[in-house]
Amino acid sequence: MSTYVSGPMSGLPDYNYPAFHAAEADLKKRGYKVLNPAKHFGGDTGRPREDYIRVDIAELVDESVTGIYMLPGWHNSAGARLERELAVQLGLNVSYHPDAEQGAPVESQAQQLVRNGARQKDYGHPRDDFRRTAKIWSGILGVDVTEQDVALMMVGLKMSRLKATPGHKDSIVDAAGYVICYDRLNEPEA
Repeated sequence: MSTYVSGPMSGLPDYNYPAFHAAEADLKKRGYKVLNPAKHFGGDTGRPREDYIRVDIAELVDESVTGIYMLPGWHNSAGARLERELAVQLGLNVSYHPDAEQGAPVESQAQQLVRNGARQKDYGHPRDDFRRTAKIWSGILGVDVTEQDVALMMVGLKMSRLKATPGHKDSIVDAAGYVICYDRLNEPEA
């Protein structure tokens, strides 16, 4: 299990290397092989930005890499956002430092939940989960309910909860997640 550490560097004291090294030590204790970009070029920070990006991306796309570990502040870093998106597109496991979600954009949190995160692992592709739910609801209601109907009704449920508790972050993230699920239901079946 190789995991790539990703997070902000530019403009931070010591390029945030202490956070990268701490994450590496923690992940190694948990049995991971860790790819730490703070060690690239022997820790030299004077090279052009594109040199680091090329090495980072080459390392991230290596077939031995199974995951990416996001550090706090990742969402403020164009490079870390790029690395995370690439990891999502490659189907890598995306995990987060316990403080990394704080302040992350809603769409990033929702995407993480439904693409390669907890919901994807627990329930599989939304098509499978929503198909089961649609069958149950169809039986209860006596009408044909589609997978897309399930996604839209779940968005409606979250909207109702937001009416009762305006600004409730979990409901906002869940509503965005159900919209992403709706979009995924329109993907061709594999």
